[in-house]
Amino acid sequence: MSRTKVIPTANHPHKVTKTTEVDDYRVSGSYTCRDRPRPLVLVVDAHRDSRADLECKLKRYSYRVVGVESASTAIELMEQQRFDVCLLDMNFAEMDAVEMIHRIRSSPTTGKPSIIVVADADAKFAAADAIENGADDYLEKPADERLLHARIRSSLRQIDARLAELSKFLPRNILNQVLCNKNLLEKPCPADVSVMVCDVRGFSRTSERVGPVQTITWISDVMNELSRIVLDHGGTIVDYVGDEIMAMWGAPIASPQHAGDACLCAIAIQQAVIDLSEKWRSTVGAETRLGIGINSGLAVVGNTGSTHRIKYGPLGDTVNLASRVQGATKYLRSSILMTQSTASRVDAKLRGRRVCSVRVHNIREPVQLYELGTCGKHDLSAGCSAYEQALSAFESEKHAEAQDVLAQLLLDQPHDGPAKLLMLRVIQSQLGGAFDPVWTLPGG
Repeated sequence: MSRTKVIPTANHPHKVTKTTEVDDYRVSGSYTCRDRPRPLVLVVDAHRDSRADLECKLKRYSYRVVGVESASTAIELMEQQRFDVCLLDMNFAEMDAVEMIHRIRSSPTTGKPSIIVVADADAKFAAADAIENGADDYLEKPADERLLHARIRSSLRQIDARLAELSKFLPRNILNQVLCNKNLLEKPCPADVSVMVCDVRGFSRTSERVGPVQTITWISDVMNELSRIVLDHGGTIVDYVGDEIMAMWGAPIASPQHAGDACLCAIAIQQAVIDLSEKWRSTVGAETRLGIGINSGLAVVGNTGSTHRIKYGPLGDTVNLASRVQGATKYLRSSILMTQSTASRVDAKLRGRRVCSVRVHNIREPVQLYELGTCGKHDLSAGCSAYEQALSAFESEKHAEAQDVLAQLLLDQPHDGPAKLLMLRVIQSQLGGAFDPVWTLPGG
């Protein structure tokens, strides 16, 4: 069903003709940005007959079409609704096509539609100027129907190629909003985020054992699976560095539950590694294991690369600490650790147990580290209270009490890495070693 919609603006109460179903793009009376089953085309032409001709031809190819007669109305509409393609006439009373193209391209909220200039035969030179100033293509009036369809299809393929690149780093729900507001990626700004750093253990030994070709095949498969899980959990892939992947939640779109999302992603990764390890064990000759560190806090988010190579991601102590927490998983013999800043934002079942307080290089105050409640191959919830009781006794220099609790805990869970390490510290203190409730990790 098609109908006429009036856009109520103070200066341009111009008619907007749409030749598609209302429910395809209208929600509660307003234009919204979301996935669409068919390309959405905006026809901007002051001449009614010319506009109607284009709309009719487009409709025969099942495009969703919105037609407007005013350049100003078109810009207002694009700031509310993301269009895939804009068919633009050359002549308007309020501005020329070049000025309009500049306004579309410079606006942070008009998205990045493909602009095809549709002009009379005697306006070829003006059309060339429009292309030099940001238009993507040119068609001569009256537009040949098949050529019109082919040009639009070509433009959409270019858009799809750009989206395919972005979708490797951004989850789909965020990608749609980025398309509507390009400043989300281009303008650095402070954001409250959760950063996850995930490192593949034993990479160097495996590489030496199986050689570079098999190593690349193995690590590529691991990173593909980890990347898929990050995107499925709404995370933004920040970077790959050898055997390490960094991801972020809370930017470019703010999210109140970013800490929980990061933790749930870490758990999903941990579960996936079981299958990955089984798949690659005979090839790499060892288990595939990971260490994951998570930290939440403020970071400056934006282009952390350069004008030559863009890399979208966070900068600041929040990122540095996440990396150091990942490193701490090796020493503390735990696969997933998070800071108190993250732990305080998630529920008790996810938070698990407090493992220890550690000194971190270039950070004055000790950092409290927590282990996820489902960390490792076994559910740790049963041992959480016992471990924290032993840790509290150790920090209060009640070493005998701590040893008794840990002895029973290790009897029940002999593979509990942090409990083994805590027992070692308790025994060292009982034997006269220097006591320090705050742990200093190797390497600072």
